[in-house]
Amino acid sequence: MQLQIIRNLINIYKPIKTNKMNTIKETIYSMLTENTGTHFLDSGGVNGRMWQRNQKKTMQDFENEMEESYEFDYKYNEIYRTVSVFHYLTNNLEFDDICDHFNNLQNTFNNWDADANVYGVSFQAFEYLETNFEIDIQRSWNTYNGESDLSQILQGSTVLINDEYYFILQIHNGADARGGYTHAKMFKSGYYCDGMIHEYLFEYKDSYEIEQDINEGYIETFTDYWDDSITYTNKQVKNKLETINN
Repeated sequence: MQLQIIRNLINIYKPIKTNKMNTIKETIYSMLTENTGTHFLDSGGVNGRMWQRNQKKTMQDFENEMEESYEFDYKYNEIYRTVSVFHYLTNNLEFDDICDHFNNLQNTFNNWDADANVYGVSFQAFEYLETNFEIDIQRSWNTYNGESDLSQILQGSTVLINDEYYFILQIHNGADARGGYTHAKMFKSGYYCDGMIHEYLFEYKDSYEIEQDINEGYIETFTDYWDDSITYTNKQVKNKLETINN
């Protein structure tokens, strides 16, 4: 019995042969389509949960999404920005050997028992980090709790490992924000990102920033908030907003 326990511990900490075929895009697509369950008390109905919607999409469907899109409520003069979670997560994040080993442990051990301020992490995966590296959990967060334009909620932790930034991330695939999160995966911050997930695509823009982008011509097309068959040009939206401001 004791010998078997020792063998299990050795298996946790020894290098794991990883599947390099899993690219960032493949991993994010797998997370976006991960079945995170149903509950009769949630608001997902029959097929309204995000994982159910996403499973109808191919990788190409996600790749064809705009990085950010804008809707205009012509009646109430409101602008709504949406940032594609797929593009937000696949532009700069990277894998290294630490991520590969951590993610393989996550795939092997189906528990969320890590004794730390992280979400969706197995005891074994976090034990691997603690045993082998100098780690500092900078913060744990949920985008639902702040201003966010992301198409889906993200939950995660920003972690320093050997003075380099990593993210332990979950995607919310359910209906209500209280549950329905994927198993966590670890990613390394991109070279130019300085601790950010994406180098130029911001999670949130306020109305002043959006108005600046409109005035400078960075946003060319808007979809009607109520009817996506209707579109507006930059000039049409700008003129409508100017009549209100004047």
